[in-house]
Amino acid sequence: MKNYYKYYALVLLICSFCVSFSIRSQPIIELDKTPAVTAGKYSLYFQESEQSKLSLAEAMEQFASTSPATGYSESISLGISVAPVWLKTRLLNASQGTDSFRISTETPWLDYIDAWIVHDGEVIEHVQGGDGVAFEQRPMPYRYFAFETNLPEGESVLYLRIETVGPMAIPLRISTTELAVKRDISSAYQYGFLYGIMLALALYNLILYFSVRLPEYGLYALYLIGFVVNSLSYTGQLHAWITPDFGPYFQDWLDIFLMITYSIAGLHFARLLLHTREYAPLLNKITIGITVVIPLGMLFGALSNNLTLALLLAFLLNTSFAMLFIVMGIQALKNNIAAAWLFLVCSVTAATCICISTSAVAGMLPYNGVTFKLIEIGMAFEAICLAFLLAQRFRSAEADKLAAEKSARIDSLTGLNNRRGFAHIAQPIWHQKIRTGRDISLVLIDIDHFKKINDDYGHAEGDAVLKTVATVLKEGVRKSDILARWGGEEFLLLLTDTAESEALQYAERLRSLIESAEVQCAAGTIRVTASLGVCGTQAGKLDDSLVGENDLESMINTADKALYKVKSAGRNQVSSANLLKTGYC
Repeated sequence: MKNYYKYYALVLLICSFCVSFSIRSQPIIELDKTPAVTAGKYSLYFQESEQSKLSLAEAMEQFASTSPATGYSESISLGISVAPVWLKTRLLNASQGTDSFRISTETPWLDYIDAWIVHDGEVIEHVQGGDGVAFEQRPMPYRYFAFETNLPEGESVLYLRIETVGPMAIPLRISTTELAVKRDISSAYQYGFLYGIMLALALYNLILYFSVRLPEYGLYALYLIGFVVNSLSYTGQLHAWITPDFGPYFQDWLDIFLMITYSIAGLHFARLLLHTREYAPLLNKITIGITVVIPLGMLFGALSNNLTLALLLAFLLNTSFAMLFIVMGIQALKNNIAAAWLFLVCSVTAATCICISTSAVAGMLPYNGVTFKLIEIGMAFEAICLAFLLAQRFRSAEADKLAAEKSARIDSLTGLNNRRGFAHIAQPIWHQKIRTGRDISLVLIDIDHFKKINDDYGHAEGDAVLKTVATVLKEGVRKSDILARWGGEEFLLLLTDTAESEALQYAERLRSLIESAEVQCAAGTIRVTASLGVCGTQAGKLDDSLVGENDLESMINTADKALYKVKSAGRNQVSSANLLKTGYC
């Protein structure tokens, strides 16, 4: 029994020694060697019980008499709506006390922060601030809780008491004021570069939305703008810049509700981009439900002034957003959606970054500069990938549109322009030639006895005749000429820089080519002839009058009259209105 008590006493002695050693062995920040540091690993901390608020003296006693926890990463992160926490950090200043230092907690949503600097057992400075304190009453006009001080020579101890309803993420930053200012400038450039990329993409897609009226472009723009504004808010920049006078706690609620804007816009954008409703209707309904139910729950939290509930729901929506992006990408891939591969890659990357950042803020992963900023990196990567997908879709839509327009202007049987295609090409050329006073002529071509060909041989052979004549004409005209199937068995030819006298010779050559052509069919060889009516200018004039820009239709009608006279006179001939006037046909 005596041996048992000896062993028990020995264990107690060893434990007491270990506790005493851990207290005495708290690392100290030597400011001359480490002029800038995020001090999580240098800090001891404990959380208050819910029954009482400790004074500084009581907290110092607890640090001295117990074994508080030691930070294991750059920052200390304990979760959402947890009890107030006390931190103790030892600082050694080897200089004569002339250097200015900035002490800050680089999360802007911490509600109440008290900071004491103790030197030789005496409090030499006490600073109060935090999100719950009016902006003008904070120690300095800055997006975080921060203050600048001249530390005396030797060892000083920094004590912090932090109380917040939101995430207890404490990146305690201690540096010289000079280095802090340089870091602020560098951070501003980084954020400016990131926001510039995302806002440029948002503006581009917003312009596209107003141009083409496709909702995915508008939702993508809202998604990017929402994220940028949310980032400006939860990094404290929006509050320090625009809303410093909106009162305590405004930033907490602003952060929460801005979190849902980009999540909702992003989920609806993904639904439309991947056409989820067509092949995964249940997933589509779940996505819509999440974008409705969770925001309603957050609204209830706001109306009941329950910040904790609203925060938890906001983090749930953020996580759901990341997971649903991946699930929608997988479903799209299974259903062979063109954009699925790239969407899935960028979604997995962004979701991983979002989950890491969210978990770090919630206290489930180490909180540091990398884990906190991963969400911006992931979102920027995703924004560029999704912009590429939308650009591909826009390019594909434009190609389809051009193909459809071209198809609408082409005669499907002969491959020639139809009336619409002729007008599309001929009108600008017509106006140009008329303005410059150049000659221009029209030839209207009609296959003789085409109805009889259809009746005798059938419509299939009639189509073969049309295609053969079209081929003869295409091979017989110049590259600058415009050829169209005008309707039925009629063809129209626009001859640029060609007077009527030249057009008559040109038309005669075409008539001869058609007459020489043979159409092979089941019944044997079919030969056809054609009648041609011509109307054109001579020396830039039509009937000794200048041609007007609206005379194209009139010239077509004149060529049609010449054609009618030719057909009445026996067919397989060429004539023009001027020749008719002279009595020749």
